[in-house]
Amino acid sequence: MRASSSFLWLLVLVLAMGLWACGGGAPMVYKSPRVSQVKVCRVAVLPFANETRYPVGGLLLYRVFQAELVATRIYEVVSEGDVRKLMIQYRILPGDTPGREFYEALVKSFGVDAVVEGRVIQMEEVHSEGGEVEPRLAFWVELRDARTQKVVMTAYNSRRGGDYRKVMHFGAVGSITELARKMCDEVLNKWRREGLRGCGD
Repeated sequence: MRASSSFLWLLVLVLAMGLWACGGGAPMVYKSPRVSQVKVCRVAVLPFANETRYPVGGLLLYRVFQAELVATRIYEVVSEGDVRKLMIQYRILPGDTPGREFYEALVKSFGVDAVVEGRVIQMEEVHSEGGEVEPRLAFWVELRDARTQKVVMTAYNSRRGGDYRKVMHFGAVGSITELARKMCDEVLNKWRREGLRGCGD
């Protein structure tokens, strides 16, 4: 089950990267046809895999995404410490694909409805000849039903700090952390618009 679905997400990712090669845009989202049947109140976020040379890329985006998820006040988020304790118990490393037993433990221990997994595909700070720094970031996240392990929503987002420039340098994002925050907000807002229900819905 996980193997066949992974192939689908890989195919979507390849297409998405092609579409974003010429510049950033709104997050590309896939939603399951059954998204309207799923209500997501309590969420566990697993540490993100880092596929870049940025030393703390996975950790940085993981914590930003979790913070923005909490800031929505739409979802209840399991604490990082609780998730890590369970990962240690089941010997799961960041970036690993958890098995059914781990998902069942998340449901039993914390009553989660969904699990977020993610991968950082690009994270870098590009220096121009004029001394300016432009952050660049691309990532992939997916939200799975905790009880079935089936994907409910995914998102691929790719941006540069300059994508937010309005006039001259006004609005341009100059740090990886701020860029990550804006991009995570874009994903969460798009998921809501696409029908993902939260605690109060």
